[in-house]
Amino acid sequence: MIRQYQSGDLDKIMSIWLTENERAHNFIDADFFINNFELVKSLIPMSTVYVQDLNGIKGFIGITDNYIAGLFVDSNFHHQGIGTALIQKAKQKHNDLSVHVYQKNDKAVAFYLSQGFEVISESINDETNEIEYLMSCHLEHHVKIGKCAL
Repeated sequence: MIRQYQSGDLDKIMSIWLTENERAHNFIDADFFINNFELVKSLIPMSTVYVQDLNGIKGFIGITDNYIAGLFVDSNFHHQGIGTALIQKAKQKHNDLSVHVYQKNDKAVAFYLSQGFEVISESINDETNEIEYLMSCHLEHHVKIGKCAL
């Protein structure tokens, strides 16, 4: 079940956020995520957040305007359609979506490509000095050509 964030979800969301960031981004010093933990925790309630909650939270997506600020699924529940369901929920609410993904995070790049996103540009992240892609999905455009459809 995908539902809107509730204040009682914050601790579990942040646990998933920290664990999965460290796991997926092993090319970045873990202190980076630890040092940003409190900032992210303060920003979560200001974003639109949806959680996958079936006998506990397994994943979440945070969106600010049309930007995916984060999509994380507990690694114990990967390959069960949770990420896809969260993206579909975002697509129901937004015609345009964009996200930054580290180039070295092959699994995330492949996931977003499978969801109809395209690499729009490449840049160096100022904080981590890592290459990241800006990926985008425009529903109105892609629905006509069969990509990124709901």
